[in-house]
Amino acid sequence: MIRSIQIALGFLTGIKMDIQPIPSMDEVGRSAWAFPIVGALLGLILLVARSLVGEHFPVAVSGLLVVIVWVVITGGLHLDGWTDCWDSLAASVSRERRREILKDSRLGTFGALGLMLLVALKVAAIAGSDFRVAALLVAPIVGRAMMVVASSGARHGGVGMAAAFISGLDQRSVTWAWILALGVGLTAGMTGIVAVGCAYLGALAFRRFAESRLGTVNGDVIGAMCELSETIVLLVFCVRW
Repeated sequence: MIRSIQIALGFLTGIKMDIQPIPSMDEVGRSAWAFPIVGALLGLILLVARSLVGEHFPVAVSGLLVVIVWVVITGGLHLDGWTDCWDSLAASVSRERRREILKDSRLGTFGALGLMLLVALKVAAIAGSDFRVAALLVAPIVGRAMMVVASSGARHGGVGMAAAFISGLDQRSVTWAWILALGVGLTAGMTGIVAVGCAYLGALAFRRFAESRLGTVNGDVIGAMCELSETIVLLVFCVRW
């Protein structure tokens, strides 16, 4: 259990973990049940950050500072996948060319627009007058749970890191990801449950969109599903019911 948490922590954040022997991507897949636990740790850090900056800065500034903390802790790992995906998926080119673009580390127009819109939505949501701070705990947990749940059974190329990760996912990881996501959703009441459901539908829709455009799912797509799920949760918590 401890090794799985260490693997998840090292894989999902900028925290360096000295894990011996070095885990394979298959083992990362088998350890994916711990992804939401890493999300819980991230959420607690965000709650503390929001509490500290909220007392000393205007809401817009505090929202931006919380998102900066979010990016720093994760190393911008999934944001990179989000931008790469939109550079590729939004391009009006052949499937083969989209795959080439996806492997290109340079930031294009569609990726830049996608990045700006995503960050703007997160900042605006956190800075909203009706925002419930509980979302800062729910969003990272659900985002990382959806990486597991929505990736299960995805099409992959048979080789590469994403293929090994998806192949390593077992029913235990998927079940625990659902349990932890729904559990934290329940603590936030009906809004939390709706947020979990919407995040799942959004992540699954994005995965299928990527499969239709690329024919497969890679690490960038999985990371993008995390970012999309987090943002959906934040937005649901802003809805005036």
